[in-house]
Amino acid sequence: MAKISFLTCLKQRWNLLLLILTPLILLPLPIIINNSQARCGYIVLILSVYWISEVIPLPVTALLPLILFPMAGVLTADVVAPHYFKDIISLFFGSMAFGYAVEKVNLHRRIALFVLSWVGMATKWIMAGMMGSTAFLSMWMNNTASTSIMLPVALAVVHELGIYSENSLNRQQAAVINVAFDSTNGGGSDENKIEELTHTTQSCQRPKSKTFVETNTHFKLLCCKRQKPEVDDSSKKKHDQLKKGFLLAVAYSSSIGGLSSLVGTTPNVYLKGFVESKYGGTGFRINFLNFLFFALPVGILMLILCWFWLQWCYNKQELFQCRPPPEMFEVQTHLKAMLNKQYKDLGRPKWSEVTVAAIFIMLIVLWVTRELSDTTGWSLIFQRKHITDGTVAIFCGILPLILPDNNPFNRKYDWKYEPIVKWTQLAQNVSWGSILLLGAGLTIATAFEKSKLSDSVAQILGFVSGVPRAAASIIIIIVSGFFTEVTSNTSTASIFLPVLDSVATSSGIHPAFLILPCTLAVSLAFMLPIATPPNAIVFASGAIRVIDMIKTGIVMNLIGFLVIFIAANTWMPKIFDINEQTTAYFFNITYVVRSSVGNL
Repeated sequence: MAKISFLTCLKQRWNLLLLILTPLILLPLPIIINNSQARCGYIVLILSVYWISEVIPLPVTALLPLILFPMAGVLTADVVAPHYFKDIISLFFGSMAFGYAVEKVNLHRRIALFVLSWVGMATKWIMAGMMGSTAFLSMWMNNTASTSIMLPVALAVVHELGIYSENSLNRQQAAVINVAFDSTNGGGSDENKIEELTHTTQSCQRPKSKTFVETNTHFKLLCCKRQKPEVDDSSKKKHDQLKKGFLLAVAYSSSIGGLSSLVGTTPNVYLKGFVESKYGGTGFRINFLNFLFFALPVGILMLILCWFWLQWCYNKQELFQCRPPPEMFEVQTHLKAMLNKQYKDLGRPKWSEVTVAAIFIMLIVLWVTRELSDTTGWSLIFQRKHITDGTVAIFCGILPLILPDNNPFNRKYDWKYEPIVKWTQLAQNVSWGSILLLGAGLTIATAFEKSKLSDSVAQILGFVSGVPRAAASIIIIIVSGFFTEVTSNTSTASIFLPVLDSVATSSGIHPAFLILPCTLAVSLAFMLPIATPPNAIVFASGAIRVIDMIKTGIVMNLIGFLVIFIAANTWMPKIFDINEQTTAYFFNITYVVRSSVGNL
């Protein structure tokens, strides 16, 4: 049996070594500095290393706070446990449950094909329609699910374009015709010349030699086989480029759509829970409507710029065309017919589809109108502050588990009650790991505050207080955006938000200027396949190289940084009513609230 080298042995056992050595290497911290701040910092560092390196699954790491914080004396077990099913978790679970119902009844596919069948025939508009559909679905569904849904549609479009390219190539390989009329021989009429040319061209077969010459009294026909590789390579390269563009369009629009709504991605949900736990009663609150007003314009701008960038990289020749060339009209018509056929093949909407669509509309209306301001909104019908977005999400999320799958009023067949979604189906498709990650993030935020670690971090990062607010904002956006390329966005938000909150408080900056841009920036995972599941899914198709994703993604990151920075310094303060007077009031009321909590 051959001996393995030391490096091979180390590589095989690296995860195990990192798992064991991380707590041991960091152990001097709580031993030398024996207080709750050091113990909390010790645990947070261990969790950060485990999350970044993924030596164990992320949900398993998310369970460690249930053990480590009570054992270290930072938080009691009965304080830690409720964080794993707070109101914000109910919002996340309810939205996931309803998202699965949409997927179960195939409503997502009907929406996507409806949009694609109505956009223009040009390839660039089909890509735009696909990006819009994917982003819209990602606003309400898991990003991974929306990518998995739209990827087959993108591949079908690219396949049809490939068939056209192959047929076009076969036509171009047949012959290159050079007609030279013999001036010495008469010629006859134009009609006779055309008839003779057609007859000779049809009788000419593809030559086996490099050059084939057929002489006629009126013309010469030259068939040059040597041009085949040129045409072949050019056509294949164009097709491969277009395929990369469509696949990246699906992945990127999924991430962009996710950051555009409160329930679109886990960090957004975590932000709401973080703000509620830290600033409840201070006037700084996040609900579905104000977050939508802040994030949706960011998503729309990024989606438009992303479309332009992908067109420039992978479909430049069509970007500024008003009308397609004649040779492209055929394939565009065929693509349009294919999408229309797929939409018609879905048939009439079923009872379950109509029911889920009605619930979908009701869900959006209830979320948007629940809390229009301090004095309006349907939630005032009930006791004040008793109804939350989580209440709405659970209500609409469980309706598909209750309502019948078939029309109960139809007497044409024997009716049997079955819900639209069965609990066993839902249980197998819910991302329980994401729920655990949310709970761990909320626990870390509470531990930061209770142990006073947030104050220590703020003192260490005190130099930020001298940095202009805009400069601090762009630094946070860039650091968060690049950090999320190597670790999950939820883990990044869980680590960064408590720290940034402490920095903002010590610097006299309203926390919204740091934590809201950071929350959006952690969704800017465009450069690496490991950065986010949508990237990994399209990379697994084999059509995209890592270098392709890096070259395209780094510009997308820069676009995201710029758009988020503009949003944070223009319309965000107006939406969340942040100015000098409200900021001063915010810090005063925050001090009063925290003092009263500390005296309990």
